Amino acid sequence: MSAPDNKRTFKVTLDTKEVELAVLRPTIKQKQEGQKVYNKAFRDAVESGGILRAKVENVMREQKLWDDTKQKQLRELQEKIAESERRIKSGGIKLSEAREIALQMRKYRAELRTLNSDRIGLDNNTAEGQADNAQFNFFVSACTVFNDTGKQYFKSYEDFLSKEVDPAIGPAASNLAMMLYGIDPDYEKRLPENEFLKKYKFVDNELNFIDKQGRRVDSEGRLVNEDGRYINEEGKLVDVDGNLVDEDGNYIVDFTPFLDESGKPIKEEEE
Repeated sequence: MSAPDNKRTFKVTLDTKEVELAVLRPTIKQKQEGQKVYNKAFRDAVESGGILRAKVENVMREQKLWDDTKQKQLRELQEKIAESERRIKSGGIKLSEAREIALQMRKYRAELRTLNSDRIGLDNNTAEGQADNAQFNFFVSACTVFNDTGKQYFKSYEDFLSKEVDPAIGPAASNLAMMLYGIDPDYEKRLPENEFLKKYKFVDNELNFIDKQGRRVDSEGRLVNEDGRYINEEGKLVDVDGNLVDEDGNYIVDFTPFLDESGKPIKEEEE
């Protein structure tokens, strides 16, 4: 069994200077204080009308955010993803067909996320969701330290809450979430469809589509640059049909005068 993840380090730039910080796993005392923060936030949320998680689906149905049709769609998408995974793991089909199945799995997951977006948003606003967020914010404030000295980065929980913009908050929260909740930063890469696409070199390590020469392309095999814009073999910007364009997307063409009804060039008047 691997040792528990008790510390994660990261670097941020503070006033043009790079500083190494760390997040530590909460101590017993910090967990006790975190529970107090949770309890208070939960009580405040309930008193202000926050709903409980157990009632989320009822509320969603009352507000027409969920119904039997969406429930059926959810179940069908889950079944399609499971069946698609079985097919690409079983093999025995053309590689090109397996690629299409993997791409379709991506679309199914996107539909699933969209379908669940209202539920997730409402869950975050439940009394438990608000309390969870408050407790986690407390842990970020208490467990973020300077890596060289171990001194707390935030003076207090109130100090953390007062800092609307701080370069350390994002990476500290991300690293602490990975430590406490086992959130995998490579989750997307570990999905069956993406593992398949990477194994057979349809995508690179960052899940960008690539061709047989390793060049970045879109899902249809058209060349794109690092900004996702279409390019031709020479690396020049083009539209989806391969026509040359400039940085602003304007067509690059050689203009010739329009013709009158007799077929003669019309002289352009100078502005």
